[in-house]
Order: sequence, then C-alpha cells, then structure tokens
Amino acid sequence: MKPLIWMIPVLALFSYSSVSGSYRQMKKELDTYQPPAVFSVPEAVPSATGKEERQDRVATGPDAFASVKPGFETDLSTMGQDRVDPDIYSHIKGVAGDETALSRLLGQRVRLDEIKAISLLRNPEIRAAGEKILAEIQSFDQVMNLDDQLRRYSTFTAAVNSKVGPIKTKDSVKMAFPSPGLTALKRKIVGNSASQQMEKAAVTIKSVLRDVETVFRDLDFITRSIRITRDTIAAFDRLKDVATVLYRSGKTSFQDVIKINIKLEELKENLVTLASEKKTAAIRLYELLDLPRFKVGKLESAPLPTKLPPEAGLYTQARDHRQELAALRFQIEKVAAMVEMAETMTQARATLGFSFNDEGLLNTTGTDAPKEAFATQTMAAMKNNSPPRAWYGISEPWLEQTRKTLASLKSTLKAQENATDRMVRQAWFKADKNHREHLLYRDKILPLAKSALDVATREYETGSIPFSQAIGSYTDWLKVQLTIARKNSDYGISFAELEYVVGKPLR
Repeated sequence: MKPLIWMIPVLALFSYSSVSGSYRQMKKELDTYQPPAVFSVPEAVPSATGKEERQDRVATGPDAFASVKPGFETDLSTMGQDRVDPDIYSHIKGVAGDETALSRLLGQRVRLDEIKAISLLRNPEIRAAGEKILAEIQSFDQVMNLDDQLRRYSTFTAAVNSKVGPIKTKDSVKMAFPSPGLTALKRKIVGNSASQQMEKAAVTIKSVLRDVETVFRDLDFITRSIRITRDTIAAFDRLKDVATVLYRSGKTSFQDVIKINIKLEELKENLVTLASEKKTAAIRLYELLDLPRFKVGKLESAPLPTKLPPEAGLYTQARDHRQELAALRFQIEKVAAMVEMAETMTQARATLGFSFNDEGLLNTTGTDAPKEAFATQTMAAMKNNSPPRAWYGISEPWLEQTRKTLASLKSTLKAQENATDRMVRQAWFKADKNHREHLLYRDKILPLAKSALDVATREYETGSIPFSQAIGSYTDWLKVQLTIARKNSDYGISFAELEYVVGKPLR
C-alpha cells in the first residue's frame, strides 16, 4: 500500500507540470498569433515620407487628442522646407517681413533658391492653406469639448432615475455616448480631415514653387534672348558695312543694304517686345512673392539636371508621393470611419454581449453573489423597454448615402491613380524631348551654324555667294541661338512640371 500512496503525489506533480507546460505554450502561441493574410486588412500605402507618422497619429491611441494636435502644428511649420536649401531658407526667414530689404536684395541679383524661399514665407496662397489647416485642427478641441460636456452631464444626472429608458449606472458600456470605443473613430475622422488639409496645402506649396521656377526660367530666356538679339544686331551692322563697301565698289546692288536695314529694324522691334515680356514676367514674380514692384536685378543662372531619372521608377513614386492622391486617401479613410461609426451606433453587435458588465465594478462573486457577474441571456429589449441600440430603428438614408459616397471616392482614387501614370509619362516625355533637343542644338547644330556664318561672311566679302545666302546664314545663326535659349528654359520648366506630378524633388 505504501508504494501506491507515494505514487499518487508523483503522478499529480507530473500532471501539473504537463498542464503548466501546455498552458505556457498556449499562451505563447496566443501572444504571437497572426491572422491569415486573407483576414488581414490591407494597410494604406503611405503617400510620402513623413506621412506614415501622421497616419499612426490618426489611427491609434483613442485618448490622446491633445498629443495629436501639436504633431500637426509641427508638420505645418516645416512644410515645403525640404524643397529649398536650409541655409538660404534660414537667411531669408530673418528678413522675410522686411519688404524693403527683399526688394533691395532682388534688385541686385535674383537666385532661384532665394525666390523659392521667399515664396514659401510670403505667398498669400500658402498662408491661406496654412490657415485652413489651423482651422481644421480646431476640430480636435471641438471633439474634446463635446466629450467633456457629456461627461459633466453624466455626473450631474448620475443620481437621477427618471424611469424612462435604461437606469443610469456607473459608466454604462452599452449606452455610452455615442457608443463604446468610438472615441478612436472620432479621433480618426478629425485626424483624417486635418491630414487631408495638410495634403491640400502641400499641393498649393508645390504649385507655387513650380510657378516660381517657371517665371524664373522665362526671365532667364528673355534675358538670354535680349543678349543674343543685341549680338545679332551688332553682326548685322558689320554685314551692313560690308554691303555698303561692295555697293560703293559696284559689286552689289543697293537692295542688299535695304534688306539689312529691314532686318535691323525687325530685331530692334524684337528688343522692345522682349523688354515688355520681361515686365510681364516680373509682375507675375511680384504676385508670387507678395512684394511691391521693384527693378528685377541680374539673374544668376540655376543649374539644370544633367540627366533625367529613369522613367520606370517614377510611376510608383508618383502613386506613393503625389499629394492629390494622398488627400483622396485620407478622405476615403475619413468617410470609412464615419460609416463604421454610424453602423456601430445603429446595427446589432457582432457578439451576444455576455462579456459586458453594466453595473460597475464587481465586489462579490461565488454562489452567494446577489446576481450573476455577467449576463447569461440576451434580451429583445433593454430595461424599461428601451431598444438594444441607442439609435436602433431610425431611418438610414444618410448612412446609405455615405456608403455610396465612399464607393464613389474609391472609384475616383482608382481613376486618379491611372491618370497619374499618364501624367507622369507626358511630363517625362516633354522633359526628355526638351533635354535631347537642347543638347542637340548646343553641341551639334550651333558649331555648324557658326562655321556656316564665318564661311558665308568671307565668301560674301569676296563676292563668291549672293547676298541671300549670306543673310540666310546670319538668320540661321540667330534662330539656333534663340532655340538653345528656349530649349534650356523649356527643359527647366518641364522638369519642374515632372517634379510637380511626382510630388517630390527629383534632383
């Protein structure tokens, strides 16, 4: 008998160790469990560097409204600074409010990075977009104030039993306004609204910077054209002297001199037109920089990219970084949260609610407890014949409308993503075309045109070629130089347009 008595504790200990090990293994598996991919909700594709953090602030932490608001304010204070040189931005920021100092600076020289920094700090459209963001951020305070008012009301009416509807209990889970766990959804809604405004402000910023670079490139083209036209006028003056000598010697007719005079008058008129175009471009620059009129100083040429980024990688970058798509995604997430909130308030729960406790903290348990710790049955109605859901039975046309709006936004996003691919292709093609043609005229056609001009000048002086061939060489030389200036400007403008479509700097 004694051996049998000693075996009982041994078997019990062995059973306990096996059960304990199974429990630890089960707990470990539970902690590391991941649902299958088919049941996982796909994560939203981040639209740009830094937007992942903003999405995390929107989607998590239901009780941290106060921590979300400063994050958006910090993002607002740094928007667009990655598109200009930090040192130049810091320097311009110190004098951004002094119109006289800025006018004096731009009257001496005009640099692309400096006018971009000035536009970021002074452009009225960018300031207006910032004010919209600040206005949207106030939604956080409105939601917080609403929750505070409801909690204060619950405190005042805690001891009131009106016999209408469910009796007020301590922090009733089922009847909490607007519904349990919806604070995170409210935060997500207002957060997505603020994020959408942030993306719209980013669209405004990149649009203004593109316009600033377009104006700068136009001014650069006009400046180059004025210099080229003046050089051509000087060359035609020398040709006129040659034609005059030949006419006096009887080797040519007076028509050659007349044709040169006609060409000179046309070029002088072109100078007047270019000067007028420069004033028009300057007015546009004043508008973008929000500065009074000043005499635009000497333009310092801004280097252009030596080569374009590969076309294949731009499509994915544009879908990820284009702010218009990001704003639409935030709007979709906002409407989806609104639908989820409405469905949670009106539709039956996914569970029977046996884990809910509506009577506050439990302080008794066991067989002698005055009531069951948790519900053991479900009811068609709550106390005092109240419906099981606070908004159960109301008409839902607004909810159906919101569902249709959400479906429409998803289709719109798909259309915009497809359109983005087309826009990237068009912008890249235009930039590539201008770049190739600029190199062609600069490296190959210009040397040939200069050689033809030199040969034609010498042959005309000796009477070997007629005047029409000589003046044709001068005209071709002028056209080639103007084309180089135009293609140089067009390449800068089209590259800025490509950056605008992709939504990020590419240099």
